[in-house]
Amino acid sequence: MTTHRAGPGVGPGTAQAAPSGSARTKQRQPQRPQETDLVPVCLTIGSSDSSGGAGIQGDVKAYASVGCYAATVIVGLTAQNTDGVTGRLSVPVPFVLEQLDTVLADLPCAAVKLGSTWSAELLRALGPRLARLAADGVPIVVDPVMVTAAGSLLADPAQTRDALFEHIFPSATVATPNRQEIGLLLGDGGPGPAASRRELAEALVRAGVPAILVAGGPGEAGDWYFDGARHEQLDGARHATGAEHGVGCAHSTILAGLLAHGYSLYDAAIEAQRRAGTAVLGGHTDIGARLHPVDALGLRERAEQVRLRFAPGE
Repeated sequence: MTTHRAGPGVGPGTAQAAPSGSARTKQRQPQRPQETDLVPVCLTIGSSDSSGGAGIQGDVKAYASVGCYAATVIVGLTAQNTDGVTGRLSVPVPFVLEQLDTVLADLPCAAVKLGSTWSAELLRALGPRLARLAADGVPIVVDPVMVTAAGSLLADPAQTRDALFEHIFPSATVATPNRQEIGLLLGDGGPGPAASRRELAEALVRAGVPAILVAGGPGEAGDWYFDGARHEQLDGARHATGAEHGVGCAHSTILAGLLAHGYSLYDAAIEAQRRAGTAVLGGHTDIGARLHPVDALGLRERAEQVRLRFAPGE
């Protein structure tokens, strides 16, 4: 993902009651996959966040937080801080494909996270390669970032929407849009901004998205899960820390990493939501002037350990 967005565990207040008729589920601990000596190699395709909180930089940290080795394909650069995006620069599509082909020629890919729609041209070019990965059983998480938290469009919505549905979503395992992105994806033919997350998820699956995780918007806690057959509200607290920069990136990347470890989609969704919420709760509230970065790695605790062990003058 390229920019900061509201996502799991974000916003004021605490968990809200489920709306009447919702498919609230009693949370349980995910079933652990079998242990392996291998560290999964996971790929993120996205753009650079110069402030380090989101985008490729955030994805590398999120993969590391669940014991995955991160390989990267950079599609663009942003001039960005916690206050927003001031500029962007595209990487030529042929060089994006060269990065991808070079990585895949050498590294065994256990999961892919696509975190930037960027341009319709890029999505059309990536489609055949993602289709081949999906055919080999590689899970693909699509986080369709189309707009910044400040409301700036990162790509042409109509062209991006068509390219996603034609070239990307058919190969995806799951998509993780927020409400605003769902509105852009469905356009005027969607159920509208007042629709429930259940209605929005069903509309996206009817349109061709295989499975959906919808993060909570204003007044909504937790995530909504729909895999085409099963609806579940995944409960979670909302943390008013102000550390929201990169939470959507962390959430979708952690989800991909857990799938690489062998979690089922449902169990991965539960654990990814929990970990993303923890990253907001323990976020870097002392970094940045506006939307502070999440902390998926527990860096404050690591820094304290270093200071205690290697105190200056000792």
